[in-house]
Amino acid sequence: MALEQKQTTHAARSGASRVMAILDALASADLAAFPDGLSVADVARVLGREKSVVSRQLKSLLETGMVARRDSGRYELSWRLFALAVRAGDQRLTKMAAPLLLKLTETVRERTYLSVLSDGEVLTVLSEGSRRSIEAVNWVGRTIPVHRSSSGMALLMDYEDEHILDTVRRSVNRVSDREAREFLAQVQESRRRGYTVANRIFDPELLGIGAPVRDFTGRIKAAVNISGPAFRIEPHIQAFGGHLLSTVRALQASLCSDVRPGADPSDC
Repeated sequence: MALEQKQTTHAARSGASRVMAILDALASADLAAFPDGLSVADVARVLGREKSVVSRQLKSLLETGMVARRDSGRYELSWRLFALAVRAGDQRLTKMAAPLLLKLTETVRERTYLSVLSDGEVLTVLSEGSRRSIEAVNWVGRTIPVHRSSSGMALLMDYEDEHILDTVRRSVNRVSDREAREFLAQVQESRRRGYTVANRIFDPELLGIGAPVRDFTGRIKAAVNISGPAFRIEPHIQAFGGHLLSTVRALQASLCSDVRPGADPSDC
């Protein structure tokens, strides 16, 4: 009985490995050389497998919705797979960020947040309280305009200047051209500094410091920020910025190693 169970487990792992190899082959295809995806023969050649075997495996993946087949008969990854990957990535992001936010909060003794872009606004997905009698509020599940937070600045940091201006102008709150350009100037300064500072722009008594979190491709995935009473944070902006950047680097290294086991953190 034990031997039979062991053989079944081994077969399941082998089957999963073969499926992953096909998905990797489709994901790694050179778009310039294969703009319409890969044929069965292409996948078989890449993996060194029999065409008949690859054909059956691709058919199974097609039935599950993991791959799509074009009218030409060539295969590519499906949008369903991308959607699953995004949801999985979001879950991993919040799980990995939680202990790091806790550590950052314990260090700076102010509330910390993890936020993402959602329909042109900043959505808070995770927060850790400082347990001080006076602190910024827990904002999980709520949104604010991008131009009113340090997280918004961080999330837009890699975009072209004109795109940033357009995003701010389309905000639900009416923003003048002068205000949009002032925000852009703050983003530009943040690029040089490495982190953002929103001094009393969301609330006349609050100051926020934020930094972007990049995934293993280098694309901004989220932002981490520290927020609290301006009178407490303002004297320590530079020190808090250093702690924030250390937290972001640790989170990025975790995200990278999760996707690329054994990767050097310095490469992430």
